[in-house]
Amino acid sequence: MMRYKLLITGLLCTVWTGAVHAAFNADELGKLFTDKKQRARIDAARSGDYATPSAQKTNKVRVSGYMKRSNGKSVVWVNDENTLDSTTVGDIRVHRAGLGKDNRVTISVDGKVTRLKPGESWDKETGEIIDNQ
Repeated sequence: MMRYKLLITGLLCTVWTGAVHAAFNADELGKLFTDKKQRARIDAARSGDYATPSAQKTNKVRVSGYMKRSNGKSVVWVNDENTLDSTTVGDIRVHRAGLGKDNRVTISVDGKVTRLKPGESWDKETGEIIDNQ
C-alpha cells in the first residue's frame, strides 16, 4: 500500500513538473549563456589580461583615494579604477613606495611624475593640478 502511494506521488510530481516546464517559452527567458567572444572577454577580465578603454593615452589623471594597509596590499583609485591587481591603470603608473607620505600619491605618465592628494586631478600636458573637492 505504501509503495503505491509513493509511486502515485512520484508520477504526479513528474506530470506536474512537465506541465510547469511546458508553460515557459524559451524565447521569454532571454539569453542565458554567452557566445564565444563574450566568454573570452569575461575570462580575460577575470585574469586581468584585457585592454580597457583606459589603456588609451591619458591626459588627465584623477586620484579618487587610497587605502594604506598595515599588513597587505595597498590600493589606489585612479580615474575610477583601482590598483589592487597592478600598479598601472592604463598608461598611468602608481608608485606604491611613497604612498601616503604627506597624504599624497606619486604617479607617472609617459615619464612625467607628480604627487597628488585624493580628490586632485592633474593635466599631464599643462602640468596643472586641480582640487576637485
